[in-house]
Amino acid sequence: MRNEAGSSTKSIRLAEVLDDETSAYAISAQACFEKFHGAANRLAGLLVLLAIAKSRLVLDVEIQAAAADLIKAGNDEFRALRSTPRSQHFHRHLANAGNLLRVAIEHIERTLAGSASARDPLVPLQAAWSELKDASRCLPGFEVVDFRHSCCALHKTVIS
Repeated sequence: MRNEAGSSTKSIRLAEVLDDETSAYAISAQACFEKFHGAANRLAGLLVLLAIAKSRLVLDVEIQAAAADLIKAGNDEFRALRSTPRSQHFHRHLANAGNLLRVAIEHIERTLAGSASARDPLVPLQAAWSELKDASRCLPGFEVVDFRHSCCALHKTVIS
């Protein structure tokens, strides 16, 4: 597809994504995104361990502390980011992910403390993961691996 100037629309879209300001933003946002991604993975692992063991006593406090540190550091880095017009959609998803991860870790801490105000931490964690996936589709260089269909790799291919 060509525009009026004779160049392809696809190359114009690519240039819009990779303008200098947006590229600088993406480079700066990478560390924040990775911290949120790492925290989400750690929290998911904690919840799996909690579900399997059915006891708060088996949880790895170091993993919980590492997740909390990643969330705090990621939110601190996020506050330093200045989005560009092109990165605003990504920026909103990243902000939502950081807030939801903070809520998830608070719910986990309340659950472990046996607080009556504890809520299910899986709900904000799943929402945070969804925000990270949505953010990953807004700018290049931010990938989230989806393992929902990974078991299929272990199945033998049937040839008819």
